[in-house]
Amino acid sequence: MELNEKFGTDAMRFTLASMAAPGTDIVLSEERILSYRAFANKIWNAARFVFMNLDKYESAGGETLEVLAAPETRSSAPYAVDGAQVALVDRWIFSRLARATAQVNDALEHFRFHEAAHVVYHFFWGDFCDWYIEWVKPKLLSTDRAKSAATWKNLFAAFESALRLLHPFMPFLTEELWQQLPQRQGARSIALDRFPEPHAERVDPFAEEQVALLQEIITAMRNIRAEMKLDQKAKLAALLAPATPAVKSTADGSLETILRLGGLSSLSFVESPFDSTKGVIRSSKYFELFIGYEAAFDVSAEIARLRKESKQLENNIASNQKRLEDQTFRSRAPEHIVKGLETTLAERRTEFEKLTQRLAQLEKNPGAAGQPET
Repeated sequence: MELNEKFGTDAMRFTLASMAAPGTDIVLSEERILSYRAFANKIWNAARFVFMNLDKYESAGGETLEVLAAPETRSSAPYAVDGAQVALVDRWIFSRLARATAQVNDALEHFRFHEAAHVVYHFFWGDFCDWYIEWVKPKLLSTDRAKSAATWKNLFAAFESALRLLHPFMPFLTEELWQQLPQRQGARSIALDRFPEPHAERVDPFAEEQVALLQEIITAMRNIRAEMKLDQKAKLAALLAPATPAVKSTADGSLETILRLGGLSSLSFVESPFDSTKGVIRSSKYFELFIGYEAAFDVSAEIARLRKESKQLENNIASNQKRLEDQTFRSRAPEHIVKGLETTLAERRTEFEKLTQRLAQLEKNPGAAGQPET
């Protein structure tokens, strides 16, 4: 009861379900409950974002919630624009939803509650919140009313189905959000509504394959930015060498999304290989992605910064190593202190090795000419 009051009943309930693997004991911890409270907050914030943008859409003359999210509207999703094919990302989210629904139904039927909870978690947090909502953001307030209306209808249909899928695990949050959507006359509770059923006809392996490729490109770009410690707001120019014409066609067809979600100013399609001394390369079996050092930052300034950081790491390593070599210290210090210091030393050595490799790459760059040693 104390934990329920501290973290919320939904977070506690989801924690217990996610850890209820057959034949194992539940090792409950506040850290685990906190992580699922963050999951509940993620869903709440996503819903708040949706309704805030809907207010803007309605204020600009768009259709109302009663039209875009009506039960009969949701049941006819997904929607296309003007009779064209349903957009790639919409085909993808309904395919992912269909797979998640089938997996959850099967897991619940066989009392694998932990498996069902994990499937819902990854769909709602990863597919729906982190990718789908971010992907369709520009369409929600598009001046093209046909495009924005179709996007809103698909968004609400997927969202409402996901709420019903999550309801057994987080009943209070899902009830609150479900009640904010238009429901059939006489509908009293999400608990009394029909549980989502698998729609095998919505499974679209081709759409999932294409979006997975686009996600891989965007994630590679984000990883480069993180590893190079670049300003998250800085727009970078990138080069992409696709392995096949089909890869190029997929990337080119969603170029605007790649630029926006990857934080790029431009993406040019070129032939590989790239010169590793002039930039950072990320490779997969489908593509090679290249960010030039000059496009990312001032090479000379970055070398100076890395040399300073390298010197600090070197001093830190020497200091920790000296303490560990001191037998008096090792004999008197508690075991957990010694082990902690050994772990820190190993981590610092790994950091130093990576930094040294990166520094060596930068120093081969023509822009580093004349850079003095420090």
